[in-house]
Amino acid sequence: MSQNLTLEVVTPEKVLLETSADYVTVPGSFGELGILPGHLPVLTSLKSGVLSYKSGEEQKKIAIHYGFAQVCKDKITILATEAEASGDIDLAQAQADQKSAQAELEKAVKESLDNEIIEGLQKSVSISITRQDAAK
Repeated sequence: MSQNLTLEVVTPEKVLLETSADYVTVPGSFGELGILPGHLPVLTSLKSGVLSYKSGEEQKKIAIHYGFAQVCKDKITILATEAEASGDIDLAQAQADQKSAQAELEKAVKESLDNEIIEGLQKSVSISITRQDAAK
């Protein structure tokens, strides 16, 4: 059994991260998953949430917005619709985005708009909250 995991985070645009980690937590659709070296193989869908990992003494965060995670041997591959390193997130902008999305969501609910529109706005609120959580 290896002492470390290989973590790879990929979006449609780029490979955001390739690193070694002591452990990783991912925002699974049905709850947070903690992954240590030697973990059994897993394939799971992801919700919008914070992926965190520890490498040595460093604890780092990435905002992940939907996708899939595959654990195979000592490698975790994250295929995300969108992902942002915590240092790349503008906290003030994420807070403003949340307020705007929540206002639009409230208006859509009051006007009884189509469920797809409401679900899209709910995702926007969730993404802005995740971005704030990762930036803190």
